[in-house]
Amino acid sequence: MAKENKIIIRGANIVNSQNTKKADILIANGKIVEIKENIQKKGAVEIKAHNKHVLPGFIDIHTHLRTPGREDEEDLLSGSQAAAKGGFVKIFCMPNTQPPIDNEGVATWIIKESRRIGLVDIYPVGAITKGRKGVELSEFGSLKKSGCLSLSDDGDPVESTLLMRRALEYARMYNLLIVSHCEDRSLSQAGSMRESFVSSKYGISSVPDISESLRVARDIEIARYLNSPIHICHVSTAKSLQIIKRAKEKGVAVSCETCPHYFSLTLEDILANRFDANFKVNPPLGDKTDLEAVRRALKEGTIDCIASDHAPHSRAEKELPFEDAPFGMVGLELVFSLANTYLVKKGCLSLNEVSRRLSLNPALLYGFKNNGSIEEGKDADLVIADTDSALRVCEEELVS
Repeated sequence: MAKENKIIIRGANIVNSQNTKKADILIANGKIVEIKENIQKKGAVEIKAHNKHVLPGFIDIHTHLRTPGREDEEDLLSGSQAAAKGGFVKIFCMPNTQPPIDNEGVATWIIKESRRIGLVDIYPVGAITKGRKGVELSEFGSLKKSGCLSLSDDGDPVESTLLMRRALEYARMYNLLIVSHCEDRSLSQAGSMRESFVSSKYGISSVPDISESLRVARDIEIARYLNSPIHICHVSTAKSLQIIKRAKEKGVAVSCETCPHYFSLTLEDILANRFDANFKVNPPLGDKTDLEAVRRALKEGTIDCIASDHAPHSRAEKELPFEDAPFGMVGLELVFSLANTYLVKKGCLSLNEVSRRLSLNPALLYGFKNNGSIEEGKDADLVIADTDSALRVCEEELVS
Protein backbone atom coordinates (compact mmCIF):
# COMPACT_ATOMS: atom_id res chain seq x y z
CA MET A 1 0.00 0.00 0.00
CA ALA A 2 1.31 3.43 -0.95
CA LYS A 3 2.26 5.71 1.91
CA GLU A 4 -0.34 8.40 2.61
CA ASN A 5 0.95 11.90 1.86
CA LYS A 6 -0.33 14.16 4.67
CA ILE A 7 -0.05 17.95 4.99
CA ILE A 8 -1.41 20.29 7.64
CA ILE A 9 -1.88 23.98 6.84
CA ARG A 10 -1.69 25.49 10.29
CA GLY A 11 -3.54 28.54 11.59
CA ALA A 12 -5.05 29.65 8.30
CA ASN A 13 -7.67 32.30 7.73
CA ILE A 14 -9.82 30.20 5.41
CA VAL A 15 -11.55 32.38 2.82
CA ASN A 16 -14.65 31.02 1.09
CA SER A 17 -17.14 33.08 -0.89
CA GLN A 18 -19.54 33.32 2.07
CA ASN A 19 -17.32 33.49 5.13
CA THR A 20 -13.84 33.47 6.65
CA LYS A 21 -12.82 31.32 9.58
CA LYS A 22 -9.58 30.43 11.31
CA ALA A 23 -8.71 26.74 11.41
CA ASP A 24 -6.21 24.09 10.39
CA ILE A 25 -6.58 22.15 7.15
CA LEU A 26 -5.56 18.49 6.90
CA ILE A 27 -4.76 17.28 3.41
CA ALA A 28 -4.16 13.66 2.41
CA ASN A 29 -3.28 12.57 -1.13
CA GLY A 30 -4.54 15.78 -2.69
CA LYS A 31 -7.87 15.92 -0.87
CA ILE A 32 -9.08 18.06 2.04
CA VAL A 33 -9.71 15.54 4.82
CA GLU A 34 -10.47 17.70 7.84
CA ILE A 35 -10.95 21.36 8.75
CA LYS A 36 -10.87 22.28 12.43
CA GLU A 37 -8.72 23.97 15.05
CA ASN A 38 -5.59 22.30 16.41
CA ILE A 39 -5.43 19.22 14.19
CA GLN A 40 -2.93 16.63 15.38
CA LYS A 41 -1.66 14.12 12.84
CA LYS A 42 1.56 12.23 13.31
CA GLY A 43 3.92 12.32 10.34
CA ALA A 44 2.18 15.19 8.57
CA VAL A 45 4.20 17.95 6.92
CA GLU A 46 3.20 21.29 8.42
CA ILE A 47 2.82 24.57 6.55
CA LYS A 48 2.50 27.58 8.85
CA ALA A 49 -0.09 30.02 7.54
CA HIS A 50 -0.66 32.20 10.60
CA ASN A 51 -1.72 35.76 9.66
CA LYS A 52 -2.17 34.65 6.07
CA HIS A 53 -5.25 33.84 4.02
CA VAL A 54 -5.95 30.52 2.34
CA LEU A 55 -8.27 30.70 -0.67
CA PRO A 56 -9.63 28.10 -3.10
CA GLY A 57 -7.32 27.73 -6.09
CA PHE A 58 -8.14 30.25 -8.80
CA ILE A 59 -9.57 29.32 -12.21
CA ASP A 60 -8.69 31.53 -15.18
CA ILE A 61 -11.33 31.09 -17.85
CA HIS A 62 -9.57 33.30 -20.41
CA THR A 63 -5.86 33.18 -21.17
CA HIS A 64 -3.60 32.98 -24.22
CA LEU A 65 -0.72 30.51 -24.24
CA ARG A 66 0.31 31.06 -27.88
CA THR A 67 0.93 27.34 -28.36
CA PRO A 68 1.06 25.90 -30.95
CA GLY A 69 2.78 28.25 -33.35
CA ARG A 70 4.11 31.21 -31.37
CA GLU A 71 6.30 29.62 -28.73
CA ASP A 72 8.56 32.66 -28.98
CA GLU A 73 5.81 34.54 -27.14
CA GLU A 74 4.73 31.80 -24.68
CA ASP A 75 4.71 28.04 -24.40
CA LEU A 76 2.74 25.64 -22.24
CA LEU A 77 5.55 25.36 -19.67
CA SER A 78 6.08 29.09 -19.13
CA GLY A 79 2.31 29.66 -19.17
CA SER A 80 1.82 26.92 -16.59
CA GLN A 81 4.56 28.38 -14.40
CA ALA A 82 2.97 31.84 -14.61
CA ALA A 83 -0.43 30.41 -13.74
CA ALA A 84 0.88 28.46 -10.75
CA LYS A 85 2.79 31.50 -9.49
CA GLY A 86 -0.42 33.53 -9.72
CA GLY A 87 -2.43 30.98 -7.74
CA PHE A 88 -4.31 29.45 -10.67
CA VAL A 89 -4.97 25.71 -10.65
CA LYS A 90 -7.00 25.55 -13.87
CA ILE A 91 -6.71 27.74 -16.96
CA PHE A 92 -8.56 27.93 -20.26
CA CYS A 93 -6.40 28.76 -23.29
CA MET A 94 -7.93 30.60 -26.21
CA PRO A 95 -7.77 29.24 -29.77
CA ASN A 96 -6.03 32.12 -31.60
CA THR A 97 -2.97 29.94 -32.10
CA GLN A 98 -1.17 28.88 -35.28
CA PRO A 99 -2.85 26.60 -36.25
CA PRO A 100 -6.07 27.45 -34.37
CA ILE A 101 -7.59 25.02 -31.90
CA ASP A 102 -10.35 24.10 -34.33
CA ASN A 103 -9.95 20.33 -34.45
CA GLU A 104 -9.62 17.33 -32.17
CA GLY A 105 -5.94 16.78 -32.91
CA VAL A 106 -4.72 20.18 -31.69
CA ALA A 107 -6.99 20.17 -28.63
CA THR A 108 -5.93 16.64 -27.64
CA TRP A 109 -2.25 17.53 -28.01
CA ILE A 110 -2.58 20.56 -25.71
CA ILE A 111 -4.27 18.50 -23.00
CA LYS A 112 -1.67 15.74 -23.32
CA GLU A 113 1.23 18.21 -23.08
CA SER A 114 -0.30 20.02 -20.11
CA ARG A 115 -0.61 16.73 -18.24
CA ARG A 116 3.01 15.94 -19.03
CA ILE A 117 4.07 19.28 -17.56
CA GLY A 118 1.78 18.66 -14.60
CA LEU A 119 1.68 22.11 -12.97
CA VAL A 120 -1.90 23.21 -13.67
CA ASP A 121 -4.87 21.83 -15.56
CA ILE A 122 -5.11 23.37 -19.03
CA TYR A 123 -8.41 23.28 -20.92
CA PRO A 124 -8.26 24.26 -24.60
CA VAL A 125 -11.07 26.50 -25.81
CA GLY A 126 -12.08 25.28 -29.25
CA ALA A 127 -12.66 27.68 -32.14
CA ILE A 128 -16.27 28.40 -33.06
CA THR A 129 -15.39 28.52 -36.75
CA LYS A 130 -12.84 26.67 -38.84
CA GLY A 131 -9.60 28.59 -38.93
CA ARG A 132 -11.38 31.30 -36.90
CA LYS A 133 -12.39 32.71 -40.27
CA GLY A 134 -16.07 33.22 -39.39
CA VAL A 135 -17.31 31.26 -42.40
CA GLU A 136 -17.97 27.65 -41.36
CA LEU A 137 -18.58 26.14 -37.95
CA SER A 138 -15.93 23.83 -36.50
CA GLU A 139 -16.75 20.21 -35.66
CA PHE A 140 -18.29 20.80 -32.22
CA GLY A 141 -18.69 17.10 -31.47
CA SER A 142 -15.01 16.35 -32.09
CA LEU A 143 -13.89 19.32 -29.99
CA LYS A 144 -16.14 18.19 -27.14
CA LYS A 145 -14.77 14.65 -27.42
CA SER A 146 -11.21 15.96 -27.20
CA GLY A 147 -11.90 17.71 -23.87
CA CYS A 148 -13.02 21.22 -24.83
CA LEU A 149 -15.66 22.70 -22.52
CA SER A 150 -16.19 25.95 -24.40
CA LEU A 151 -15.82 27.53 -27.82
CA SER A 152 -14.71 31.00 -28.93
CA ASP A 153 -13.19 32.83 -31.85
CA ASP A 154 -11.61 35.22 -29.34
CA GLY A 155 -9.44 37.81 -31.01
CA ASP A 156 -12.05 37.86 -33.75
CA PRO A 157 -15.80 38.30 -33.45
CA VAL A 158 -18.34 36.08 -35.19
CA GLU A 159 -19.54 38.70 -37.64
CA SER A 160 -22.44 36.72 -39.13
CA THR A 161 -25.58 36.85 -36.99
CA LEU A 162 -26.83 33.64 -38.61
CA LEU A 163 -23.58 31.84 -37.86
CA MET A 164 -23.72 32.95 -34.22
CA ARG A 165 -27.26 31.62 -34.02
CA ARG A 166 -26.17 28.25 -35.40
CA ALA A 167 -23.19 28.17 -33.04
CA LEU A 168 -25.44 28.68 -30.01
CA GLU A 169 -27.86 26.03 -31.24
CA TYR A 170 -25.21 23.36 -31.83
CA ALA A 171 -23.23 24.26 -28.71
CA ARG A 172 -26.31 23.58 -26.58
CA MET A 173 -26.60 20.12 -28.15
CA TYR A 174 -23.05 19.27 -27.02
CA ASN A 175 -23.20 21.11 -23.67
CA LEU A 176 -20.50 23.53 -24.80
CA LEU A 177 -20.40 27.15 -23.68
CA ILE A 178 -20.10 29.84 -26.36
CA VAL A 179 -17.65 32.55 -25.21
CA SER A 180 -18.25 35.64 -27.28
CA HIS A 181 -15.66 38.24 -28.24
CA CYS A 182 -17.97 41.21 -28.80
CA GLU A 183 -16.62 43.64 -31.36
CA ASP A 184 -18.19 45.27 -34.40
CA ARG A 185 -15.28 45.35 -36.84
CA SER A 186 -17.04 47.85 -39.11
CA LEU A 187 -16.77 50.29 -36.19
CA SER A 188 -13.47 49.26 -34.60
CA GLN A 189 -11.60 48.74 -37.90
CA ALA A 190 -7.89 49.32 -37.20
CA GLY A 191 -8.43 51.32 -34.01
CA SER A 192 -5.72 51.18 -31.34
CA MET A 193 -7.34 52.91 -28.35
CA ARG A 194 -10.75 54.03 -27.11
CA GLU A 195 -12.34 56.88 -29.04
CA SER A 196 -11.89 59.90 -26.78
CA PHE A 197 -10.43 63.36 -26.40
CA VAL A 198 -7.00 61.73 -26.01
CA SER A 199 -7.27 59.79 -29.30
CA SER A 200 -8.48 62.90 -31.12
CA LYS A 201 -5.80 65.16 -29.67
CA TYR A 202 -2.95 62.83 -30.61
CA GLY A 203 -4.41 61.52 -33.86
CA ILE A 204 -4.52 57.88 -32.75
CA SER A 205 -6.88 55.56 -34.63
CA SER A 206 -9.71 54.77 -32.23
CA VAL A 207 -12.52 52.39 -31.29
CA PRO A 208 -15.91 53.70 -30.07
CA ASP A 209 -17.33 51.96 -27.02
CA ILE A 210 -20.42 50.94 -28.99
CA SER A 211 -18.23 48.58 -31.01
CA GLU A 212 -18.42 46.33 -27.96
CA SER A 213 -21.90 47.10 -26.64
CA LEU A 214 -23.71 46.67 -29.97
CA ARG A 215 -22.37 43.11 -30.30
CA VAL A 216 -23.11 42.39 -26.64
CA ALA A 217 -26.73 43.35 -27.31
CA ARG A 218 -26.91 41.25 -30.48
CA ASP A 219 -25.45 38.10 -28.96
CA ILE A 220 -27.57 38.33 -25.82
CA GLU A 221 -30.68 38.79 -27.93
CA ILE A 222 -29.84 35.66 -29.96
CA ALA A 223 -29.24 33.71 -26.74
CA ARG A 224 -32.54 34.96 -25.32
CA TYR A 225 -34.41 33.95 -28.49
CA LEU A 226 -32.90 30.45 -28.41
CA ASN A 227 -32.98 30.10 -24.62
CA SER A 228 -29.29 29.19 -24.80
CA PRO A 229 -26.50 30.16 -22.41
CA ILE A 230 -23.82 32.58 -23.54
CA HIS A 231 -20.71 34.02 -21.92
CA ILE A 232 -19.44 37.51 -22.77
CA CYS A 233 -15.68 37.86 -22.39
CA HIS A 234 -13.51 40.81 -21.30
CA VAL A 235 -16.35 43.29 -20.71
CA SER A 236 -14.94 46.81 -20.58
CA THR A 237 -17.67 49.42 -21.05
CA ALA A 238 -20.46 50.89 -18.95
CA LYS A 239 -22.89 50.48 -21.88
CA SER A 240 -22.18 46.73 -22.15
CA LEU A 241 -22.70 46.25 -18.43
CA GLN A 242 -26.07 48.00 -18.55
CA ILE A 243 -27.19 45.62 -21.28
CA ILE A 244 -25.93 42.54 -19.41
CA LYS A 245 -27.56 43.65 -16.17
CA ARG A 246 -30.94 44.13 -17.83
CA ALA A 247 -30.66 40.75 -19.55
CA LYS A 248 -29.89 39.00 -16.27
CA GLU A 249 -32.87 40.70 -14.63
CA LYS A 250 -35.06 39.30 -17.43
CA GLY A 251 -33.74 35.77 -16.89
CA VAL A 252 -31.43 35.45 -19.90
CA ALA A 253 -28.72 32.82 -19.28
CA VAL A 254 -25.83 35.24 -19.76
CA SER A 255 -22.60 35.29 -17.78
CA CYS A 256 -19.62 37.55 -18.21
CA GLU A 257 -16.09 38.31 -17.13
CA THR A 258 -13.85 41.34 -16.85
CA CYS A 259 -10.09 41.66 -16.52
CA PRO A 260 -7.83 43.46 -14.02
CA HIS A 261 -6.84 46.18 -16.46
CA TYR A 262 -10.46 47.28 -16.74
CA PHE A 263 -10.79 47.89 -12.99
CA SER A 264 -7.28 49.31 -12.48
CA LEU A 265 -6.38 51.35 -15.59
CA THR A 266 -7.96 53.92 -17.90
CA LEU A 267 -6.99 55.48 -21.21
CA GLU A 268 -5.37 58.28 -19.19
CA ASP A 269 -2.72 55.73 -18.18
CA ILE A 270 -1.81 55.34 -21.85
CA LEU A 271 -1.14 59.05 -22.01
CA ALA A 272 0.71 59.09 -18.69
CA ASN A 273 2.99 56.30 -19.94
CA ARG A 274 3.67 58.02 -23.27
CA PHE A 275 1.78 55.51 -25.38
CA ASP A 276 3.69 52.49 -24.09
CA ALA A 277 2.33 49.60 -26.16
CA ASN A 278 2.03 47.43 -23.05
CA PHE A 279 -1.14 49.44 -22.39
CA LYS A 280 -2.64 48.49 -25.75
CA VAL A 281 -5.35 45.89 -25.16
CA ASN A 282 -8.50 44.73 -26.92
CA PRO A 283 -11.07 45.91 -26.04
CA PRO A 284 -9.21 49.18 -25.38
CA LEU A 285 -8.93 50.77 -21.96
CA GLY A 286 -11.92 52.98 -21.22
CA ASP A 287 -12.37 56.17 -19.25
CA LYS A 288 -13.07 56.70 -15.56
CA THR A 289 -16.81 56.17 -16.10
CA ASP A 290 -16.14 52.71 -17.51
CA LEU A 291 -13.70 51.83 -14.73
CA GLU A 292 -16.22 52.82 -12.06
CA ALA A 293 -18.97 50.88 -13.87
CA VAL A 294 -16.79 47.75 -13.92
CA ARG A 295 -16.08 48.04 -10.19
CA ARG A 296 -19.76 48.62 -9.45
CA ALA A 297 -20.79 45.63 -11.60
CA LEU A 298 -18.29 43.44 -9.74
CA LYS A 299 -19.78 44.55 -6.44
CA GLU A 300 -23.37 44.02 -7.57
CA GLY A 301 -22.63 40.64 -9.13
CA THR A 302 -23.40 41.61 -12.72
CA ILE A 303 -19.86 40.49 -13.55
CA ASP A 304 -19.51 36.82 -12.63
CA CYS A 305 -15.79 36.21 -13.06
CA ILE A 306 -12.42 37.92 -13.14
CA ALA A 307 -10.17 36.54 -15.88
CA SER A 308 -6.64 37.51 -16.82
CA ASP A 309 -6.90 37.76 -20.64
CA HIS A 310 -3.17 37.05 -20.31
CA ALA A 311 -1.76 37.86 -23.76
CA PRO A 312 2.04 37.68 -24.00
CA HIS A 313 4.05 39.04 -26.92
CA SER A 314 7.72 39.20 -27.78
CA ARG A 315 9.69 42.25 -26.69
CA ALA A 316 10.25 43.24 -30.32
CA GLU A 317 6.51 43.30 -31.00
CA LYS A 318 5.72 45.48 -28.00
CA GLU A 319 8.55 47.90 -28.80
CA LEU A 320 6.82 48.88 -32.03
CA PRO A 321 4.98 52.23 -32.20
CA PHE A 322 1.65 52.15 -30.34
CA GLU A 323 -0.54 51.84 -33.43
CA ASP A 324 1.63 49.09 -34.95
CA ALA A 325 2.07 46.95 -31.82
CA PRO A 326 -0.21 43.97 -31.15
CA PHE A 327 -2.96 44.04 -28.52
CA GLY A 328 -2.44 42.38 -25.14
CA MET A 329 -0.62 42.42 -21.82
CA VAL A 330 0.58 39.69 -19.47
CA GLY A 331 -1.38 39.12 -16.29
CA LEU A 332 -1.54 35.55 -14.97
CA GLU A 333 0.92 36.24 -12.15
CA LEU A 334 -0.72 39.46 -11.03
CA VAL A 335 -4.51 38.97 -11.14
CA PHE A 336 -4.99 38.35 -7.42
CA SER A 337 -2.55 41.07 -6.39
CA LEU A 338 -4.35 43.58 -8.60
CA ALA A 339 -7.75 42.50 -7.27
CA ASN A 340 -6.48 42.84 -3.71
CA THR A 341 -4.98 46.27 -4.40
CA TYR A 342 -7.69 47.85 -6.54
CA LEU A 343 -10.80 46.11 -5.22
CA VAL A 344 -10.24 44.90 -1.66
CA LYS A 345 -7.98 47.70 -0.42
CA LYS A 346 -10.29 50.30 -1.97
CA GLY A 347 -13.37 48.83 -0.27
CA CYS A 348 -15.04 47.68 -3.48
CA LEU A 349 -15.02 43.94 -2.76
CA SER A 350 -14.21 41.77 0.22
CA LEU A 351 -11.72 38.92 -0.06
CA ASN A 352 -14.73 36.61 0.03
CA GLU A 353 -16.21 38.33 -3.02
CA VAL A 354 -12.87 38.15 -4.83
CA SER A 355 -12.77 34.43 -4.03
CA ARG A 356 -16.22 34.03 -5.56
CA ARG A 357 -15.18 35.69 -8.81
CA LEU A 358 -11.80 33.95 -9.10
CA SER A 359 -12.77 30.52 -7.78
CA LEU A 360 -16.39 29.64 -7.06
CA ASN A 361 -18.14 31.25 -10.03
CA PRO A 362 -15.69 29.87 -12.62
CA ALA A 363 -16.06 26.43 -11.01
CA LEU A 364 -19.86 26.68 -11.17
CA LEU A 365 -19.75 27.95 -14.74
CA TYR A 366 -17.85 24.86 -15.91
CA GLY A 367 -19.18 22.29 -13.45
CA PHE A 368 -15.99 21.68 -11.44
CA LYS A 369 -17.66 20.16 -8.38
CA ASN A 370 -14.41 19.57 -6.48
CA ASN A 371 -13.17 23.14 -6.82
CA GLY A 372 -14.28 26.64 -5.94
CA SER A 373 -14.51 26.34 -2.16
CA ILE A 374 -12.53 24.98 0.77
CA GLU A 375 -14.52 22.05 2.15
CA GLU A 376 -13.82 18.58 3.44
CA GLY A 377 -13.79 16.09 0.58
CA LYS A 378 -12.86 18.60 -2.11
CA ASP A 379 -9.59 18.84 -4.01
CA ALA A 380 -6.79 20.52 -2.06
CA ASP A 381 -6.21 23.10 -4.78
CA LEU A 382 -5.37 25.98 -2.46
CA VAL A 383 -3.67 29.39 -2.48
CA ILE A 384 -1.87 30.88 0.52
CA ALA A 385 -1.76 34.67 0.27
CA ASP A 386 -0.16 37.39 2.34
CA THR A 387 -2.54 40.25 1.62
CA ASP A 388 -0.60 42.86 3.60
CA SER A 389 2.86 42.54 2.10
CA ALA A 390 4.01 44.79 -0.74
CA LEU A 391 4.97 43.42 -4.15
CA ARG A 392 7.09 45.35 -6.62
CA VAL A 393 6.55 44.07 -10.14
CA CYS A 394 9.87 43.56 -11.91
CA GLU A 395 10.14 42.28 -15.45
CA GLU A 396 13.02 39.97 -14.58
CA GLU A 397 10.91 38.24 -11.91
CA LEU A 398 7.99 37.45 -14.22
CA VAL A 399 8.15 33.86 -15.43
CA SER A 400 5.86 34.42 -18.45
